[in-house]
Amino acid sequence: MRNVLYFIVLCSVWVITAAAGNNCPLLRIEPERLPDLIMPRAGHSMFYADGELTVVGGHTTGFKPTPTAEYYKDGKWNQLQTVYTHDNGFAVVLKSDSVLIGGGHNEPIGIGQTYLVEWYSPKEHTFSGFGCLDRKRTLAQAIELDSGKVVITGNHFEHDGIEMFDGHKAFSFVKDVTTERTCPYIFRMSGNDVMILGANDNHYRPLDSIIIDSMKGGPFKVPLLEMWHPLPFERSFNSNAGFIGNEQKGDWSYLLPVVNSSNQLAIALVRDTAFTMLPTSSAIPMAPLGDSIFYDSPAIADRQEQCAYVVGRDKRDRYYFLSIGYAQTPAILKLYYTEPMHDMGCTIPVLTADGNLIITGGVNQKHDNFDPLATVWLVHVNGKPAQEKNGFPVWLWLLIIMFIGAVVTFWLVKVHYKGLPKPTKKDELSQTSSPSDEDVEDSALLQRICQLMDEEQLYLRSNLKVQDVAVLLNTNSSYVSEIINSRRNQTFSQFVNTYRIRHAQTLLRQQSDMKTSNVAAESGFSTEASFFRNFKAVTGMTPREWLHKSTQN
Repeated sequence: MRNVLYFIVLCSVWVITAAAGNNCPLLRIEPERLPDLIMPRAGHSMFYADGELTVVGGHTTGFKPTPTAEYYKDGKWNQLQTVYTHDNGFAVVLKSDSVLIGGGHNEPIGIGQTYLVEWYSPKEHTFSGFGCLDRKRTLAQAIELDSGKVVITGNHFEHDGIEMFDGHKAFSFVKDVTTERTCPYIFRMSGNDVMILGANDNHYRPLDSIIIDSMKGGPFKVPLLEMWHPLPFERSFNSNAGFIGNEQKGDWSYLLPVVNSSNQLAIALVRDTAFTMLPTSSAIPMAPLGDSIFYDSPAIADRQEQCAYVVGRDKRDRYYFLSIGYAQTPAILKLYYTEPMHDMGCTIPVLTADGNLIITGGVNQKHDNFDPLATVWLVHVNGKPAQEKNGFPVWLWLLIIMFIGAVVTFWLVKVHYKGLPKPTKKDELSQTSSPSDEDVEDSALLQRICQLMDEEQLYLRSNLKVQDVAVLLNTNSSYVSEIINSRRNQTFSQFVNTYRIRHAQTLLRQQSDMKTSNVAAESGFSTEASFFRNFKAVTGMTPREWLHKSTQN
């Protein structure tokens, strides 16, 4: 008993010490709901132009690209018609106050890329198409140089590369990139040049090695990014969001959120080509309320207040806004959090003129692109007092008490009741339980996967990969594979081939004289041999044997 109590005391001291070591203030805030958008949308661009908050493009209900835009004025949203659709396109506000908008998906449910570009005039609230990109793009990034030219790079499921817009009408190819990327960071540097880096390739697969491309020079690596990788996310954003330097003084400084192999978030300071870690007043909190935070945004810098923000959320739909006071050394950290916000979209905020953050539309936490939100929230990170959690958190005291109680209970059961018979398998099976939230979520994801297969016939793509489905559903490929394996007892390939075989059977019934090679190609198989092998694995017969038997019945 003495040893057990000693163990309890040691564990309690460890928990208390660990909690005390994280002295980042935790402050609760209540976002203010503004009038909803006229149209629900996600994958849209959001920016301030001529002092007006504006959203452009994206996709609306049904995962359909929308050729519309909205601007906020006098407490209400006003809808505009764009020339083209730009779902996951890019938008860059130029020094001239006009806005260059381009790229995006060319089909519903996030498929394909476009060449299309247009101008937006915020003073006249008009859009005008004028040309096309050097190559079709979606989830690209753009940044204006001192010369007025615009660098554009990044792509999704299509070749990447660097191109230049001359500031008037022409787009021209500059060079290939060493690593093709989705939603790359673009950092300006001296010599009217840029650095390009990212966390994921153009198929949104994590990059093992971070190579930096420049527009004028050759590719290079930096030691810091060997252990810390740029924070990944899959949404276009303002490439200057993390800029904290001074253009007039030639100070090209940026804040870059980075994560290590344990998913611990930190902030890197990028000054021209030098990458260093930003000293902070404490480690960045990753689970201050018990649930892990999923940080999912670039650093959004308020240069006037010398403060930047990185946004995250947890599985309970609580949102977190990490404040980084970078003017001091070490940088002062604060973490603002909300109560569960089920109607707040997963999208990248923009900074208001008074240093607060606005979130418009977006998808919910389940990433349901078929049912985006229309809600608009103003987050007062620099406008209203927040409630700070002082002292030792109550939840941590409860955790310690529960831990002590569990250890004592375990000891009592082991000492006094170790002679009780173990429950039989029959006893275990007789106990019933209701489905967990995880089971419900898994079933919902499988249903959405099947819906994509049934309604969009994704299986007809001969090169379909699990990552393609994961991207369409805004989740990860491991989760998709796990759900299919656990719920259908199939690999992803087996699951897709089952749909292909059904399609082939329909073709065989309807066009019995159709060549087998054509049946294979039109059913999504890359080769006739693969078609034969999988058909026999599923039906136990060759295609002609199956057709003969089916016509006899």
